Amino acid sequence: MGRKSVKWAALGQRLRDPAVVLQIALGVAIAVGFSWGLPGSDSWMADAISPRSCGLGAIAETYLPGHYHKYPPLHMALLTVLSLPWMGLAASRVGTGIGALGAELIKPLYMTGIEVSARLLAAAMAIATLRFTMAHWGRLGGPRARLAAGAALATNAIFVLYAHTGNTDVPYLFWLTWAMLEIDRVACGEPREMQALLLATAAVLTKDQAAGALILTLPTYLVIVPWLGRRASPTRSTLVKGALLSVALYAVVSGAAVNPVGFRLRVAHLFGPASQEWTEYPRGFGGALAMTRDALHRVTDFTSWPMALAALLGLAVAVSRGPSLARARRLLPLTASVSFAYFFTLPVRQSEHRYFLAETIFLLPYAGLAFDATWERWSRDRSLVGIAAALSLAPAVLGVASMDATLLADPRYEAERFLAALAPGTHVEIYGGPIFMPRIPRQLVATRPGIEPIEERQAIPGVTDIVDPKMDPRLRAPAAIVLATELSTEASFAPTTWAKPPEIMQYRDPISHALLRGLADGSLGYSRVFRATCSLPFPLECRRIHHSTGGEVWIYAPSARSITGPPA
Repeated sequence: MGRKSVKWAALGQRLRDPAVVLQIALGVAIAVGFSWGLPGSDSWMADAISPRSCGLGAIAETYLPGHYHKYPPLHMALLTVLSLPWMGLAASRVGTGIGALGAELIKPLYMTGIEVSARLLAAAMAIATLRFTMAHWGRLGGPRARLAAGAALATNAIFVLYAHTGNTDVPYLFWLTWAMLEIDRVACGEPREMQALLLATAAVLTKDQAAGALILTLPTYLVIVPWLGRRASPTRSTLVKGALLSVALYAVVSGAAVNPVGFRLRVAHLFGPASQEWTEYPRGFGGALAMTRDALHRVTDFTSWPMALAALLGLAVAVSRGPSLARARRLLPLTASVSFAYFFTLPVRQSEHRYFLAETIFLLPYAGLAFDATWERWSRDRSLVGIAAALSLAPAVLGVASMDATLLADPRYEAERFLAALAPGTHVEIYGGPIFMPRIPRQLVATRPGIEPIEERQAIPGVTDIVDPKMDPRLRAPAAIVLATELSTEASFAPTTWAKPPEIMQYRDPISHALLRGLADGSLGYSRVFRATCSLPFPLECRRIHHSTGGEVWIYAPSARSITGPPA
């Protein structure tokens, strides 16, 4: 057999490996909808650090004395390196002046290239997270548990969504799941403390909340379990050296050592405005109970109820089987999940899907232990076990398909088609931030009024920002008014409840609310002529995640005349 035939045979053998099939399936799920909102000058996902933050050099804020960026710098640094070719291209055209370079870089050409590189990196990290998860559960439960755990992760719809974006959620889980694999090796007696601690540090340097999963996990599995299991010293050299190096690495990379003032300001922001202004539940047991109840209602946004119940059964298997060390190792993911919930999710008191993502990444793979135990117990009816597993997995697969379809059917695309049908030179006004806005066709004359100073806004290429203290469109008589998705809701027309408008949300002041109410009741002389909504064929359903997917777009026109386009 020739070399080429041998290579093809080896490739065919690999493609028959279910683990490889899972990785390919996850890659396909990420590829569908990969171009969501592209080309464009911004991401359509809230809290993404790409393309603007990394493309405009926000990494420097971490190290400038007295300055800070709200996110840790590790992933920002990786994306900034990937952005350098686009920065160089822009500099070659307009020079290195800050103003001219910034205005050039936010154009769709550069921002699209930067966003694509960020999404490719997120996709690669998601697939690697799947590999680490399968490797870890293969050690804990064997080959069948490995595959079932991988299937649980690959069909986690929220994980798949964030693998499409430049957010830091998938990257920190990449480092965290890799760290858990190394921590398990330490628990088995391998001298991998240095690797485990450095990976844990990388997770925290990617997103601060990763520390929540480590507070209980690191002392339990690097100190207590090794000491109880084999009398390993808590001051052994591998552990001490790893801890010292990790602390030094964090101090330097985070800016704590080189910009202590900025670091303190960032920590104050992290525990203050970054979290407390967004709280949805009261403190105490009642608030925790309400948040837990709402989280359970969202289980099907992540996976299926049969998969969630299988994970609970797998937890029972983990506790009841094997010698003490094996049981302790199998409880490592649970420890990480409980630690994350107690030290991050409960204190932050918010119900966004991403705040529960880490728990699902660690808990849902326990379904693999349930599958393996059932397979062994029902050896004579394994076909029924396989059918039951497939039926349990099917709703989760449908959830991933719904999530991808939501990206493909984003209402902003429909709004863009409506706007593209308007005559060239039509004057339109837009209200909202670029993350939530449909892309405005170039042939239109677009302005964005607001009461805040122009320098405090995120510029949109092709859109002229103006200051209007009265927020009265009648002064300019635009032919159309476009509301971004975060304003195209009934809730946005109610009086604001924020003591201070959050950073990424504009038009939350009383004057802007008067404008929105005037649009709603027709008192400004405008009526809604178009309402773009997300609609999918059964059994798919649109998913509303983090105010970023599936949101409506409302367009208004003067009541006395109509503009070309479908009816409201």
